Amino acid sequence: MENQTDKTKTGPRTLLYVDLWAGAAGDMLLAALLDAFPERDLERGLAGTIAALGLPNVRVRAERGVEKGFACTRLTVEDGGGQPRRGPREVSALVRAAALPEQVRQRSLKALDRLARVEADLHGVPVNEVHFHELGAVDTMVDVVGFFSLLHELGIERVAVGPVPLGQGRLRTEHGDVGIPAPATLALLEGVPVTAGPESCEVTTPTGALLLTEAADFWGGLPPMTVQAVGYGAGHRVLEHGPNLLRAVVGKTAEIPGESGDDALAEAEPSCLVLEAAIDDATPEVLGFLQSRLFALGALDVYLVPVLMKKSRPGVQLTVIARPEDEDPLVDAIFAESTTFGLRRRLSGRHELERRTECVSVGDGEVSVKVGYWKGVEVTCSPEYEDCRRVAEQSGRSLKQVMHEAVAARRSAGPGNGT
Repeated sequence: MENQTDKTKTGPRTLLYVDLWAGAAGDMLLAALLDAFPERDLERGLAGTIAALGLPNVRVRAERGVEKGFACTRLTVEDGGGQPRRGPREVSALVRAAALPEQVRQRSLKALDRLARVEADLHGVPVNEVHFHELGAVDTMVDVVGFFSLLHELGIERVAVGPVPLGQGRLRTEHGDVGIPAPATLALLEGVPVTAGPESCEVTTPTGALLLTEAADFWGGLPPMTVQAVGYGAGHRVLEHGPNLLRAVVGKTAEIPGESGDDALAEAEPSCLVLEAAIDDATPEVLGFLQSRLFALGALDVYLVPVLMKKSRPGVQLTVIARPEDEDPLVDAIFAESTTFGLRRRLSGRHELERRTECVSVGDGEVSVKVGYWKGVEVTCSPEYEDCRRVAEQSGRSLKQVMHEAVAARRSAGPGNGT
């Protein structure tokens, strides 16, 4: 969810704040940006972007109107009918072939790939068997590519998003009635602040959730900024409790969260909790048991570092890295299982690679490989130790050889082509 922006830049930057009055859909995000800059004729550029995708008879129509007392813009995607069913491979091929700025192409491909993988996981099928028929392949492509194109055209360098209302009730799908939020929407919003809201219908769509999470640099209230433009994008559903609007606030900010202190960084990046204690009177057995217990309670990492404590006593520093929401059971376990009388805590910002797990064949076995992406580009891959150990024991080959073969198999398959 990291914008591809030069973080060494100094001076005011262009910030988009997405204010979710009623929820989010792809067409509402595009409409709000068009509405914010009527003098820029962004609709013409958007039409050119859609034409570059080579979708026959597809066009977008933006109309000014009023939604429950508020002037706004509503966007309609017209597909001309008769569009073929498209899966991830066909959709990606169209985006790769389109004449788009490279940043727009890469961000669009990354988002579409993530959507396909979420759908595949939910339905228990391989990625290449996913069809975007329920979400609408045409609408999805238009919304994703169009949104990143508008961010690029407007020079948006940071995106902040408020809490996401989802709606409540039941939703009719081709699989039958399901609860709101839709499963894909909820999966895409993992780790994001959400609320049900008052509406008894779906107000945030999977595509809306996808674009918000792919674009957002941080979540929360309106950040310090000098407002330059405000736009209102309307949805197509009539809501019971208020206008179906999304507000886009664009302006300049000199205070970029994540670049001016630890507190700001904790807001800007995925935050983690750090718990620390120095211990000089616990046995190795006790510390080993505590480490296992902390991992079982959800700690992301636990490590023990030798330290020299007061009165020249050798001891260890216990450091636990965890999600903030897991703090209470971890603290309880540390006090129950160790001899420490105190525990330091702090929230720390961190940069995280987007992770994906793929499976490769290594001789007569299968090995999972973790693949890491930074700004949409694959930067590392690492085979799972337990899988490699199993294959090594079964085949008689060395662990080092199996791990080398797994990495080589993943790289020869190419990005995104693991089984």
